[in-house]
Amino acid sequence: MHSNTHPLMRHLVRPALVATLLGGALTGKAQAQAKATFLGYSTSVPAGWVSSTPSSSMRLAEYKVAGAAGSVPVEVVVYFFGPGQGGSPEANLERWKSQFSNPAGGAVQEVVSRETVRGMAYTMAEYRGTYARGVGTGSSADAARPGHMLLAVVAETPKGTLFFQCFGPVAAVEQQRAAYVAFAKGLTP
Repeated sequence: MHSNTHPLMRHLVRPALVATLLGGALTGKAQAQAKATFLGYSTSVPAGWVSSTPSSSMRLAEYKVAGAAGSVPVEVVVYFFGPGQGGSPEANLERWKSQFSNPAGGAVQEVVSRETVRGMAYTMAEYRGTYARGVGTGSSADAARPGHMLLAVVAETPKGTLFFQCFGPVAAVEQQRAAYVAFAKGLTP
């Protein structure tokens, strides 16, 4: 650490760094599961998810999960656009579907389910194909990633709508499916 770092920060960061470095050496021992809080609702962060600083003010949290060697990591992002903002679940489903195409360039199949958990409406969607992630109708063709998948959850809480996304290579996202769904649907006051 730099010598101009506040002494208190050195004492706080060192134990966290040691815990991170030793995490892999604690195989077989129970580790406390991390918690995340969004709009006053808490949920458990799955083991192996690495938190990073959100890249925009609309992102409440960002996590990465290592994929297969040489592949891009799975990314999990939690969005909040403000009270009453972010659009309806249907508008988001339409936008997310437009960001995917099949090998022939056409629309992909959409899998959508809805349920109520602890009094909150959840809309869950899944898309697979070539992913041109971006705002609006997608990003440029040169940024499109074939063989990708998006799992998306819209959680309509009394305090505002949260948008959860898990995306990356299909096989790697499939491996995170159960953990991701538990994370998104695990919101408790």
